[in-house]
Amino acid sequence: MGEPVIFSCKNISKEFSGMRALDQVDMEIHAGEIVGLIGENGAGKSTLLKIIMGFQPATSGEMYRNQKRYAPSGTSEANRQGVGMVYQEQSLIANLTVGQNIFFGFEKNFRRLGAAVSFKEMNRQARLILTEVGTPGIAPEKKVSDLNFATRQMVEIAKVFQSVRLSSAEHYLILLDEPTSLLNEAEIRLLFQQVKKLKAEGHSIIFVSHRLDEVLELTDRIYVFKDGKSVGHTRTRDADEGVLYEMMVGRSTSGEYFKINDQRDPGEKVILEVEHLSMRGAFKDVTFKLHEGEALGICGVVGSGKEELCSAIAGDDKITEGVIRLNGKIQKFHSPADALKKGILTVPKERRVEGIIGIRSVGENISISSLKKLKKGFYLSPKRIRETGNYWIDKLAIKCTGADAVIQSLSGGNAQKVVFARALQSTCGILLLNHPTRGVDVGAKEEIYSLIRKITAQGISVIVLGDTLDECIALSNRVLVMKDGLVTACMDAPKNKKPDQVSIAQYMM
Repeated sequence: MGEPVIFSCKNISKEFSGMRALDQVDMEIHAGEIVGLIGENGAGKSTLLKIIMGFQPATSGEMYRNQKRYAPSGTSEANRQGVGMVYQEQSLIANLTVGQNIFFGFEKNFRRLGAAVSFKEMNRQARLILTEVGTPGIAPEKKVSDLNFATRQMVEIAKVFQSVRLSSAEHYLILLDEPTSLLNEAEIRLLFQQVKKLKAEGHSIIFVSHRLDEVLELTDRIYVFKDGKSVGHTRTRDADEGVLYEMMVGRSTSGEYFKINDQRDPGEKVILEVEHLSMRGAFKDVTFKLHEGEALGICGVVGSGKEELCSAIAGDDKITEGVIRLNGKIQKFHSPADALKKGILTVPKERRVEGIIGIRSVGENISISSLKKLKKGFYLSPKRIRETGNYWIDKLAIKCTGADAVIQSLSGGNAQKVVFARALQSTCGILLLNHPTRGVDVGAKEEIYSLIRKITAQGISVIVLGDTLDECIALSNRVLVMKDGLVTACMDAPKNKKPDQVSIAQYMM
């Protein structure tokens, strides 16, 4: 490619509490180029964008902007060097006008000799910028709260364009993080038209999307991330969805690692029935059955609706339509505590925030979902809590000094084992495992996989939202695939005939 390189990174790595989110990533962006960035959830895409924008520093490695070292300390400095970002979760302030949002933080440019801000001049300049990005029909005087999502997205682009145009950079670099996730087809067409206009003017775009058809339509080159690494890049004209699927999922991990030989066939009894379940704006018309001792994996990218579906089943979110049956009886869960009373317990994704009480002991954390069983008359028995804690510490090989140890002193893997111990102690019939191995090391993962096999062997049913597609397939008896809030496939996953990742990924993207 003959155009100059306007951005590059070399050997960028990022670690969080000993876990490597990015591992020696290299990338080059040329002037007037749209580059796609794809990969499974947790592949490292968002981490790289945050480093480029200066939200967080890299642990190691270097970045260059127009052949000069680039290490912004925040968004403002990135903007001054001609780098801006449109976020998936919009950053506009709803009770301000379009013009005020576009020039938020730059109000001093519209004061004259200490006078009040000239909103007339602000709106005049906002109208020029909106015209530049191809949306002259948006009124700068209008409040953002009165705009639909797609129009807000174009205002986001105008805001970013304004912030970078004040730089001296000849070529801007715009980062688009899942910009089409909530747009309809007509709105996507408009967005693509404006992105192509920016490209024609010599500016460059990094386009992050889970929708491979969009990536193939819009981009010039594509980088593929897996497990924090850039596993390859290709010219878009040389790729198709099959090629990209293969690059994304890579080689499967061995069955021994996931304890696949320990997988049991589920019982005949139906424990949970979900019929035509819907939550407005999240998922629609979801139907499935969960059998006794079955592990049901739910696969899907961010925005597929899988997280919200599990929140609804756990009583964390309210459904708008449909029915949940537990052991044949229709249930309405008003809270996770209500769901727990009826036999459903969640092992949450954000373990440190939602799964444990950091300042309390291991024994107390294990016992918290089964306090009634540990009461002695009207009082909780500290002795029983300690005995219960030590029983599970021994049974699950939790590395700590004992039941009185403060849980926040434990490693991620051992803290996760405490959460599993709580589930087993509660004698619940259904476990919702929301990314059960996130943030734990390889050895701890293997122990957790073994634990999940033991749980299902005891007849407890499990719903798994795996950290990777590989994990979800390997742990499950069946796999439910979701995309854009709909179930797109349901596949059996017996231990001797697991579906391959590519065949499932095509229903996700």
